[in-house]
Amino acid sequence: MNALIDKINKATKIEELLNLANFKTEFNTIVKQIHPDTCTDPGAVEATSKMNIWKHQYEHGKPFTDDAGIFRTNGYWADFSSALPNLAASIDNYQLFQRLRSDADRHFKKYLPKECRTLADGTYRFSFEKRAIPLSGLQLPQEHVNWVLNRLLEYIAYLSQSGFVHGGLNPESVCIVPEDHGIQVISFYHLARKDSRIHTVSGRYLNWYPAQVLKTKTATPVTDLECAKRIAAYLLGDAAGNAVKFRKTHNEDFINFLLTRHDNAYQCLTQYQQLLRSNFKTRFYSLTI
Repeated sequence: MNALIDKINKATKIEELLNLANFKTEFNTIVKQIHPDTCTDPGAVEATSKMNIWKHQYEHGKPFTDDAGIFRTNGYWADFSSALPNLAASIDNYQLFQRLRSDADRHFKKYLPKECRTLADGTYRFSFEKRAIPLSGLQLPQEHVNWVLNRLLEYIAYLSQSGFVHGGLNPESVCIVPEDHGIQVISFYHLARKDSRIHTVSGRYLNWYPAQVLKTKTATPVTDLECAKRIAAYLLGDAAGNAVKFRKTHNEDFINFLLTRHDNAYQCLTQYQQLLRSNFKTRFYSLTI
């Protein structure tokens, strides 16, 4: 019993303790063993509380606020209320990508939730094949920020090649997949055809948009590239997404890259991957989150 309670209190996620495919049965079995009413171990109260919090988050999801309002996710799905403004446009844009059929399109879909379906109450649910965690509120070491930015630039390069600009990449619209260093993009409110007129932007992250883009109101890859770099600075620890503060504390080439404007998505990705090879070891860094 001491070992079980110690394992619970050291765990960082519910998956470390039970099989989600048999969640209810295994959860009840564990809680019956450790509940303070029957267990005298001094760590029982904390362990039971932790299990109950995880149960609530798994069943109901943790709330986040994005450009349209509150959505909830438990890491395996993300639920968006049908009453959210602009949600219809986001769902339509997701379905547009799902209908694409080329080999390149099939590769691109690894950045998207596997499906979107409507629940009985009208909620739209995006489902993930593997656990996906929103970037919102996260701070990561350099080695993990490296691969997150690489995935974002891959996503942007594909969009640009296909003639699209996402227009709203931010910590609430992107989830990371710790297991295999992937990303899942979960909102498409501001998607636009490249070089077309912009109709909406993210009010919460207005200062992340290049001034020229806001002035001309034209959808270009510069918006996505600059927002991706802002996300990298955000993950390093600056909520404003400003990389200037890291000049003296982080890799010089990496920070200079974040502060340099790029107009071409594919060239930006190629330059960044060369930077990674020149400045960092090539290896898989496990992420516990």
